[in-house]
Amino acid sequence: MNTIMKRNPLLQNSTIRQKIINYPFAGILCVFFLALVLQGCTILEDLNPTAINTSPTATPLSENPLRNLEQIQERGVLVVGTAITEPFEYHHAETGELIGFDVDTAEYIAENLGVELEWVEMSFANLIPTLRDRKVDIVIAAMYIKPDREEVVDFSTPYIDTGLVIVVRPELEEEVKTVQDLAGLKVGVKIGATGAKLAQDLVSQGIPLEKEEYKTTFDSFLDLEVGRVDVVFNDYLNTLVYMKDSGTDLKIVTNEAGEVNFLSQVGLGIAVHQGNQALLEAINTSLAEMRQDGMFERLSENWLDCETDQ
Repeated sequence: MNTIMKRNPLLQNSTIRQKIINYPFAGILCVFFLALVLQGCTILEDLNPTAINTSPTATPLSENPLRNLEQIQERGVLVVGTAITEPFEYHHAETGELIGFDVDTAEYIAENLGVELEWVEMSFANLIPTLRDRKVDIVIAAMYIKPDREEVVDFSTPYIDTGLVIVVRPELEEEVKTVQDLAGLKVGVKIGATGAKLAQDLVSQGIPLEKEEYKTTFDSFLDLEVGRVDVVFNDYLNTLVYMKDSGTDLKIVTNEAGEVNFLSQVGLGIAVHQGNQALLEAINTSLAEMRQDGMFERLSENWLDCETDQ
């Protein structure tokens, strides 16, 4: 039983073993040169500069065709693509273990399927392309269910509702209330995320804001704290947790009535390759069970335990 199961009483009965893959670029070069020396070896195709599958018990991801539910269960491994988005998925500060709301959700699904989890970390922008290339079986990463994404992958039913908000320093709290107020300001967004697209759309609509892109939301918040950007577009729940854990005085923009001014309100979903219907149905069955037995409420208390009033 791994330390996540010991830490989280909600999943103490799980026998799932995590495999977290996140090797540096040097590891890829070693594999490359070894392949040149050893006859009959094949070069592993990397997912991106920092994430490849080198599990000794698994077929290289580059050789994995789209696997249906039966094949996944026969193999005994569900390969999951993710990107760090606290509190949904992140590494424990002391153990380095992958933990979070999404991690527990994926473990529940894998236990229902009778398989182990194999995690593949990458940048958020690479998640859907990697899924479409059939290098992972599913993607879970606090991902918004959006029409443009639904055109290229299939999503589960939403497992939690959230939305996109504007975050500012206290001195701008009264000046920034709507997107029109962003004219002339520098806006921090995460590469490939909903906020990045929204910022570009606003520019196209004639609002002269300056977009600054970051690999992680955490980096954008750090720059917001010191004034390198004026505002940040980010997920509501993720922002609440950051505000609680950091003790920051950053503010989520509200309207004149004091209500959170959501730029969008959406559900988070688990993505699968288009047409993988049996796997999608199995995921939805697990999510329905989690709702019925109060699992999501308990996960929310565990991972999203923060003040929601602004």
